[in-house]
Amino acid sequence: MKKTIAAVCSVVLLVGCGSTSESSDTTTAADTTAVSAPADETPFEMTLTVGQNTGSYVVIDVEQDTQVVLTFVNPDSHDEIHLHGYDLTTGTIEKGDEGVITFRATRDGDFEIESHETGELLATLRVSAA
Repeated sequence: MKKTIAAVCSVVLLVGCGSTSESSDTTTAADTTAVSAPADETPFEMTLTVGQNTGSYVVIDVEQDTQVVLTFVNPDSHDEIHLHGYDLTTGTIEKGDEGVITFRATRDGDFEIESHETGELLATLRVSAA
């Protein structure tokens, strides 16, 4: 019986360590900008302009299974934006042009969105189970 309990506890601990989250940073409500989206067929759309409404404090909240359309503009230089955890990218964006990432948020967790040119964290996508 003790071996069974120990085995179950080990599995629970191992499962607890596995996560779809890309970031372990914790932010408080005071330094977080959050935008919510309903989990229906109306896509959640947001435009992020590098240096204007981006940064480590920006958190984009959506419910799991939401269709998401993220548009990115870097007015100062060419860029490529990457959504970690989903392995999606805008491809190369010329200075001032738009790049778009469109996907269905099927995995819950926190996922970093970063510039490949500067390595800057532009925002965190937070997908919550519905």
